[in-house]
Amino acid sequence: MRVAYVEMIGGASGNMLLGALIDAGADPEAVERALRTIPVTGWKFERSRSVKAGIAAAYVDFDIPGEDCRPGEHVAHGHHLGDVLDIIERSGLSARARERASAIYRRLGEAEARVHGTPVDAIHFHEVGQIDAVLDVAGVCVALELLGIERVTCSPYPLGHGSISMHHGHYPNPPPATAELLRGAPTQPVDVAAELVTTTAAAILSTLVTDPGIRPAMRFERIGYGAGRSDFRIPNVTRVIVGELALVAERPGAGVGGLESADDLQTDEVVVLETNIDDLSPQAFELAIERIFAAGALDVWTAPIGMKKQRPAVLLAALSSPADAPACARAMLRETSSIGVRTRRESRYTLPRAIVRRLTPLGEVRTKQVRLGAAERITLEYDDVARIARESGLPFAAVAAELTRYLETVEVPDERNVV
Repeated sequence: MRVAYVEMIGGASGNMLLGALIDAGADPEAVERALRTIPVTGWKFERSRSVKAGIAAAYVDFDIPGEDCRPGEHVAHGHHLGDVLDIIERSGLSARARERASAIYRRLGEAEARVHGTPVDAIHFHEVGQIDAVLDVAGVCVALELLGIERVTCSPYPLGHGSISMHHGHYPNPPPATAELLRGAPTQPVDVAAELVTTTAAAILSTLVTDPGIRPAMRFERIGYGAGRSDFRIPNVTRVIVGELALVAERPGAGVGGLESADDLQTDEVVVLETNIDDLSPQAFELAIERIFAAGALDVWTAPIGMKKQRPAVLLAALSSPADAPACARAMLRETSSIGVRTRRESRYTLPRAIVRRLTPLGEVRTKQVRLGAAERITLEYDDVARIARESGLPFAAVAAELTRYLETVEVPDERNVV
């Protein structure tokens, strides 16, 4: 599993997160192409290099006429939640990027509604409803997908002091909506009189991050820095470290740093989503399952059930990370006739496993390698065997047998993609 660890050295904003992801390897031209499918025009994507307290970082910004203002100034533009969701839905972003971006704005809308004591549909976003904020959110979602990020974690949230000047006036630091978004997350005070974590960044991270405040055991592959506009006594940068989860399990109190050996069971938390359906054509399930997977599901399955009056029906279920659960639920509701999805959180034990890419006489194939103690089992990835069978015209069983014979005679390489 590829993971991104967001380290808020000088805080975080939407454009700092996007800059860090681009600096870590997300193709900026691919990001811009995706964002150009959003039905808004008149903006320019600006990129440059900046040095903050000795650290070189990528600075990105969206130049949108009428939205730019100097610190302390504010514009009255903005959108209702429904407007923003409609803009995202009408874009050409991938299904997963749309779902992630929509989930971020729904979480933001819920936080604003609690602060203002109004229904979420009545919320009118100001700073976070401007087009540059929408592009920041969508850009981060696109960049995560380009980098193949499946899990996002982050450091504790650094919070400055003083007051914040916003559209409605001066507010305590952090502003009320940001404080709502960070409810339950670890924070740390920083002696800087400024807003270090913007509401946009708080919405992005609190939606996507599964374990705030915890640096995962991982292999560092790429490191990127995103620069903020201001200068502080600390480097005003966000650092993103991209890599693979290491083959170790995190368990508090076990060994040095709470880590077990790679031979022990791993634990994590997942969300199970379920809905009962008795009025959907069987033909619709294939596409529905495809789009639930696109929304981030780890697994999707169906099972026959009997409902009231003994009507035959289908149980549609999915498994996802906590961060992707809202997107998966939305996909289940959008793609089927269901009007409700049940969810529950469950802990699970998993075995250390790795996807190893192997070059064979029949082409590159992936094998899944799973360990329990000293025992190891290796299985071929079905999709690669099926692809080779189609390309060669050979039977599936013959291809699988030939690949198995070959792989048993060669050593396993050290380069692994951990899942």
